[in-house]
Amino acid sequence: EILTGTIVFPFPPGEGTSKTLVVRSAPTTGRSTTARILFQVLLAAARQRIYINTPYFLPDKSITDELVRAIKERGVEVRIITPGPGTDHMLTRRSSRRLFGPLLQAGAHIYEYMPTMMHAKIMVIDSYWSVVGTTNLDPRSFTLNDEVNLATPDHAIAQRLEHDFLEDLKKSRQVVYEEWKNRGIAERVHEWFGAV
Repeated sequence: EILTGTIVFPFPPGEGTSKTLVVRSAPTTGRSTTARILFQVLLAAARQRIYINTPYFLPDKSITDELVRAIKERGVEVRIITPGPGTDHMLTRRSSRRLFGPLLQAGAHIYEYMPTMMHAKIMVIDSYWSVVGTTNLDPRSFTLNDEVNLATPDHAIAQRLEHDFLEDLKKSRQVVYEEWKNRGIAERVHEWFGAV
């Protein structure tokens, strides 16, 4: 029996005024999901700032190129918070760090959240568009996983999420290009195993 209806789910009618878009995403044969399209379009539309908070940051070439283009061609401020040592997947963290180079060289600001495990999946574009949901910036989310996101062009929501992002930034350590470039052989070997 499928449980449905207001008896089982007595949700009161919404009282807010925010326009929202629910973006459900599942694998397709073209290897491009609606989540991929949502993220790619919003990154391409950014004109001022991109704030990303994600526990699994493994951008493919297309996402990396879009972020670099935003910085270099449009002067967009890009800030990304990724997990620090408190992550639940150390191999994934190391694989993620392997991909920081082109973004750091382009001028992206990448931070590692230090206090504990961080699992927020949020993107805010130009203090206007916000995306919250299950999608990570990684190939699994864009090609294999079933995902759902809420996107909204609501300035008040974007402001609140930006405030929270900036608070998390205070508890994060910035990754500097020179430090990243000179990381040790042990970390590089770990990165290599994560990439295989």
